[in-house]
Amino acid sequence: MKKSLVIAAVLLMAAMVLYAQAPAVHEAVAAHYRIYSEISDKHAKETAARMEALYGLFNSYFHFDPETQKARLKVRIFSAKPRFDDYLNRIIGQTRDDFIYLHYSDLEKSELAGYAAPAELYDPSLTHQAFIQFLRAFVPNPPLWMREGFAVYFEKAQFDATTGKAVMKENLSWLETLQAIAQGKDERKLIPFESILSMDVEQARGSIEVFYPQAWGMVAFLLDPVNQTYRRILWDGISALRPEYSVEQNVKSVQQRALKWYAPEEMSAAFTDYLAYKKSFRALVQEGIDFYSRNELGYAEENFFRAMDLEPGNYIPYYYLGLINYANKNYSKAKEYYADALRNSAPPGLTHYALGVNAYADNNFDEAVASLGKAGEADPAYKDKSEELLKRIQK
Repeated sequence: MKKSLVIAAVLLMAAMVLYAQAPAVHEAVAAHYRIYSEISDKHAKETAARMEALYGLFNSYFHFDPETQKARLKVRIFSAKPRFDDYLNRIIGQTRDDFIYLHYSDLEKSELAGYAAPAELYDPSLTHQAFIQFLRAFVPNPPLWMREGFAVYFEKAQFDATTGKAVMKENLSWLETLQAIAQGKDERKLIPFESILSMDVEQARGSIEVFYPQAWGMVAFLLDPVNQTYRRILWDGISALRPEYSVEQNVKSVQQRALKWYAPEEMSAAFTDYLAYKKSFRALVQEGIDFYSRNELGYAEENFFRAMDLEPGNYIPYYYLGLINYANKNYSKAKEYYADALRNSAPPGLTHYALGVNAYADNNFDEAVASLGKAGEADPAYKDKSEELLKRIQK
């Protein structure tokens, strides 16, 4: 008896030590969320604002009635991965590398959990799981392709703290993989439309390397602004979802409501055409460079504009648009694009040299001297080139 009491006392003391070492938990309550953060009170409030913004973005597509939400959605952020791992091990007996949504029939018990991590891991994972949490709060058993396809579709949405809104950014991370599969450049095959629409978790795991890119591709295809022929499928499919249905019942409801007017063969052909038209940022830039090298400046310009829309923070399209306008002797416009390239972290030596050459061609010699001087200072590789052009100006 005494031994058991001693053991109990030791365990109690250990628990008290662990409790004392645990970070404080900061809570923030918003219209649709309850946030628990071990990081700081500020972090809890910022996360609440981010989640509300994402909620607004998600619901701009799904149009669920927030009044039917049975409880605030719970989000828990741990200060470090070991604490996150310990928590998950106690609940589900395993860990994750990033965010996870733990779903229960009782919405108040369900929660989205994660830990402080670099933004490149934290942001897309949080957004992905946040969508799943949002969708299952209204429809606990949605079709798998819709759940995962939209979750990937939204992954690059960005929170703008100044406006308090989430800004949609197209996610083409899976595009080249899916194109390779569709074009027969990969040993894997596309899943037939009628099969992917009804796939469950176990079936998807058997084709996981195709299922995820294709589920994303289907959502992107159905939302394509260029060809809206099939967009009604998505809206009818969403309206066919019922919170009381099982997955099988929701799959059947979507098929009966949204797909009965469309032939699978025609949809598959349209989907293949869509994939052929779509281009990733990398592909657009490479095509643009190829057009530029062949002096097909109009086509090059079109590609760089499309690339800029996909990644407005990347300097490459701005730099090449500067080159194109320089070639067309539109020097003032070229100057603007080079300046934009610099603001987006273009190599300073290269870009100041381009600005110097552009100013020299425009007979703006003072500006040319200043830019060429900066080019040589920023990158020794441009020192000799800059000095050679400076000598011409000084003659």
